[in-house]
Amino acid sequence: MYQIDYTNVGKRMKTLRKQAGYTQEQIADALNVTVAFISNIENDRVKMNLRVLSYYAKLLNVSIDYLLRPESDENGEKDDVLNKEILRLLEKFSTDDKEKFVKVLRILCK
Repeated sequence: MYQIDYTNVGKRMKTLRKQAGYTQEQIADALNVTVAFISNIENDRVKMNLRVLSYYAKLLNVSIDYLLRPESDENGEKDDVLNKEILRLLEKFSTDDKEKFVKVLRILCK
């Protein structure tokens, strides 16, 4: 069993939130808490509760364990966030636009 390093957890949450394009205000509104509370969590001035932890995990499409684990895989984190952002943006495209996008990507990936 490992000890949770809340400083690194807060930093990871902050990094992933920013990479996904969310503001502290958006998180605070969704959780019905203050922006100061979110800032304090991300900067290890207060400990988060399970509701906050599970919200971040769900929002960022990662597991709670991923946020809590002591080892860090920054490249993997960045790739995961970018992949999720690409999928999120693609959902806004029409089917025709998605097909065009796939054709362009196939050309670029040759």
